[in-house]
Amino acid sequence: MHQRVFAVFTRGAAKLAANTVILSLREGYIALIPFFVMAALVTLVTHWLNYEDLGARYVFLSSFNVLVWTLFPLTTLLSFSYYLAKNLKLNTIAVPILVLTCFTLATGYIYVLDDGSIGINNRAGVLYTILMPIFCCYTMRAILRARWLRIMPVGNISLFLVKHLNLMFPYILVVLATFMLLPMLDSMLGSALSQLNELQSQWSGNEKLTMQLLSAHVLWLFGIHGDYAYQIMAAPQMSDYMLSFAMDGQSYINAFVLLGGSGCIWGLLIACLMQGRGTHEASIARLGSPLALFNLSEILVYALPLVLNPYFVVPFIMVPLINALLSNLVIGQGWLPLVAGADIPWFTPVFMSGYLATGSVIGVLWQALLIALSTLIYLPFVKANREHNVSGRQLDMLVKRVSAGRQLERQAETHFAKLDSEKFAEQKRLTEVIETLKDGALCLYYQPKICKRSKRILGFEALLRHKQSDGTIISPWFIDVLDRFQMMDVVDSFVIDQLELDLQQFHRHQLAPKISFNISPRNLIYRRYKRVIRAFSKFPDQVEVEILESSYVDDFSRTQEVVAKLQSQGIRCAVDDFGTGYSCLSLLSKLNVDTIKFDRSLLPSDEKDSAIILYQSLSQLCHKLGFEVVAEGIESDFHVDFITPLPVKQLQGYYFDRPLTLEQAILKFAEQGLATPVPITQDLPATESKKAAL
Repeated sequence: MHQRVFAVFTRGAAKLAANTVILSLREGYIALIPFFVMAALVTLVTHWLNYEDLGARYVFLSSFNVLVWTLFPLTTLLSFSYYLAKNLKLNTIAVPILVLTCFTLATGYIYVLDDGSIGINNRAGVLYTILMPIFCCYTMRAILRARWLRIMPVGNISLFLVKHLNLMFPYILVVLATFMLLPMLDSMLGSALSQLNELQSQWSGNEKLTMQLLSAHVLWLFGIHGDYAYQIMAAPQMSDYMLSFAMDGQSYINAFVLLGGSGCIWGLLIACLMQGRGTHEASIARLGSPLALFNLSEILVYALPLVLNPYFVVPFIMVPLINALLSNLVIGQGWLPLVAGADIPWFTPVFMSGYLATGSVIGVLWQALLIALSTLIYLPFVKANREHNVSGRQLDMLVKRVSAGRQLERQAETHFAKLDSEKFAEQKRLTEVIETLKDGALCLYYQPKICKRSKRILGFEALLRHKQSDGTIISPWFIDVLDRFQMMDVVDSFVIDQLELDLQQFHRHQLAPKISFNISPRNLIYRRYKRVIRAFSKFPDQVEVEILESSYVDDFSRTQEVVAKLQSQGIRCAVDDFGTGYSCLSLLSKLNVDTIKFDRSLLPSDEKDSAIILYQSLSQLCHKLGFEVVAEGIESDFHVDFITPLPVKQLQGYYFDRPLTLEQAILKFAEQGLATPVPITQDLPATESKKAAL
C-alpha cells in the first residue's frame, strides 16, 4: 500500500517540478545564489566585527549591509520575472521591466516624499516578489493572444522590431489590471496579517517560538528568505520574546534548534554526504559546508534545492520543531544547564554556541546528538529525492525542453540582417519554425527494434518529436529548415543530453536496451563527436550513432576517423537510410561501421515487385561483408514473411509498435524479463528522466 502511495507522490512531484511557475522559480533562485551568499556574508561580517563598536571608520559596513538587503526583494523579483517570461515565451527584457514597474509603484516599495525626493521602504511588498511576476506574466500572455491588439504584422522589417512594437497595448493593459486588482488584495492581506499579529500578542513564549519556526520555514520552502521576511511581517513582540527558562527566543533558536542554518542544515549536510561521492547531493553538501559553519544555509536551500521541493517539505519543517521540543524538555528536567543571560548571535558556529549557552561540554554533546537525530530524519528523504526528483542535469533538461525556441530566435535575428529580399520567403519559413518551437517543447520517443527470431525487443531508436502547446505530438518537420540555416546545434544538444538522462533512467530500473540515435551529420563529424563520447562512453556497446552515408561521400577520411574514435569508446556506429540518395556499392566495402540500416523505400510492396531481388541481394552482400542489418519500415505480414529467410537481424516499423514515451519503453522492455544490465563504466546517479528519424 505504501509503495502505491509513494508512486502517486513521485508522479505528483515530477509534475510539480515540470510546472512552468515552479521551474521558473527554481531557475530564478539558482541564478541568484551568488547574490544570496554575498548578502549572507555581508551580514556575517558586519555582525562578527560588531561594527557599531569600531567607530565611524567602519560605518560603511552598516550602509553596505542595509543596501544589500534593500536590494533583496528586487533581485528576487527580476530573476523570477526573467525566467518565467522566458518559459512562457514572453520578452525577457520588456516583461521583467514591466513587473518591476508594477511592483515598485503598487506596493509602495519606492515612494515620493513631500520634498519630491525618492524614498525606499524595503519592508513593503515582500510576498509580492512571487505574486507580482506570476500575475503580470500570465496576464501579459493572455493579452498577447488577442491578435487585434497587434499594431504591426510580420513583414519586411525585422521580426525583433515587430515583436517589441506589438507590446505597447499589452503593456498598458497589464499596468491597468495591476492597479485595479492589487489594492483589493493588499487590503485583504494586510487585514489578515494585522489580525494574526493581534491574536499572537497573547501567546506564551513557546507558542511564539513555534509560530516563528513554522512561518520562517514555510516561507523558505517558497524561496522567500524566511528569517528576513518574518522579522519584517511579524509584530515586534513576536520576534523579540523570552522563553519560560529565562532565555531569549532567538538565542535559543541559534543554540539548540537550527544548528547550521534554517532546517538544521548540518543534519541535511551529513545525510547528503552519505549518498556517495560524485552524486549531486554530496557535491552540493561539500560546497555548502563552509558556509554552514556560520549557519548560512543558502547554498543547500537554493542549489540542492529545498525550495519548492516536495521531498523536503516534511523534514525541513519537522526537524527544527523536534529540536526545539526535545531541547525544551531536557532544559525543563534540569539536564541541560544554561548560562544566565547568554546571548548567542546567529553566526556563532555549532558546538561553540552549545558551549557558550551551557558553559560546559554538555551543550556540545547535546548539539551533536540533535544533529545525529536530524541526520536520521533527513536520510530517507534525501535518498528519495536522489532517486526520483528532478535535480542537477535533469533540471537543465527541463530548461532545454522549453528554451530551444528562444535560443533559435536569437540566432534567427542575427541571420535576418544578412538576408536580402530574394530570401524573404525562406526567412518567413524559419520564423514559422521558431514560433512552432516556442509554442511547444522538444521530447524523445522510442521505437522498438525487434529480434527477427524471438520477436522480442532488443532495443530502441530514439526519435525526436515536438510536443505542441495543446499536447499533440508531431514529427520534427522543421529539421530541414534549421539545417539550411546551420541552426541544428540547439536540437542536437537536446537529443544528446536527453538521451543520456533517459539511459540513466533505464539503468535505474536495471535495464540496458541498445539505443540508436541520429543527429546532424555536420555537427557529429566536425563538432559534437566529443560530446557524444562524454555522454555515452559510460554505456559500452549500448549506444549506436546513426550516420548518413552522405557523410562518407562528403568527407570520407574525416568520417572514418570519427567513427573509429566512437567505436574505440564502446559506441557503435550505423549507416542510416541505406538505399537512398548516395548509396554506392564501391563505398560499401570501405565502410567501418557496425550496422547497415535499410531504408523503408527499399522494401518491395508485394510478391511481384522487382525490388525483392535488390533487397535480397543487398542483405546477402552486407551480411557477407560483416555488417549487422536492420530492416526499417516493416508494416505488414508480407514484409515480415519476406524478411524472415534473409540475413537480417533486427526489424523496425509500425507493424510491431509505434514510437513510445520513455515510461512506456521502460515498461515494455521490463515486461520481457530482460532486467540484466550491461556493465557500466562508472556509477551513475539515479535520476529521472534525428537529426532524429522521422
